[in-house]
Amino acid sequence: MTALWDPRPDRQTIQRPQLRPVPGTRRRLATVPFVMVVAVVLALGMVGLLVLTTALQEQTFGVQRAQRSANTLAIRLSALQDQIATARSIQNLSVAAQHLGMRPNPYGAQIRITDGGVIGEPRVVFGGEVPTVRYLTPEQAAAQVRALDRAEAERKAKAKAARAEARAKAKAKAEAKAKAEAEAKFKADAEAAAAKARKGGRP
Repeated sequence: MTALWDPRPDRQTIQRPQLRPVPGTRRRLATVPFVMVVAVVLALGMVGLLVLTTALQEQTFGVQRAQRSANTLAIRLSALQDQIATARSIQNLSVAAQHLGMRPNPYGAQIRITDGGVIGEPRVVFGGEVPTVRYLTPEQAAAQVRALDRAEAERKAKAKAARAEARAKAKAKAEAKAKAEAEAKFKADAEAAAAKARKGGRP
C-alpha cells in the first residue's frame, strides 16, 4: 500500500464571487424642506413669544390697576377712620352733648349693674357748676383745626427752606474746596515745571 499525493485543484475551476461596493444607507435631507421646517419653527417661536409678552403686559396692567384701586381704597379707609376718631373724640362728644342741652354734672350718681342700686345722690345741674370747662362750637373747632394746619404747613415750609439752604451752602463749600484744590494743583504743577526748566537750562 502506497501513499499518493492528492492532486492540486486547478485554479481555473474555482469561481470566486465578485465583490461590489455596498451603497450608502444615509439619507440626506433636502435643503428646501429643511429651510421650510426651520422657518416654521422660528415663526411658531416668534408667535409664542409675542403671545407670552402680550399676556405678561396685560397681567402687569391688571396688577397696576389693582394697586391703584387698593391705594384709593386705603386712602378712603384712612379718611373714614380719621372721621370716626374725630367723631369719637371727647371734644366733639362734648359739643354734641351741649347742642342736645346736656351739661357736665360733677355730682353724678352711679348705677350698680348687679342689683340696679344707685350710688350717690343725683342732682339737677344748670351748666355753671364747672366754670373752668369751656366747650368749642363746631365753627370754633374747625377754625382751630385750620389754624393748626396752617402752623404745621408753615413749619414744614421753613424746614424745607432750611434744608435747601443747608444743601446750597454745602454745595458752595464743596465747589470752593474743589476750586482751591485745583488752584493749588495748578500752582504746584507750574512750580514743578519752572524747576524742571531751570534744571534743564543749567550747563
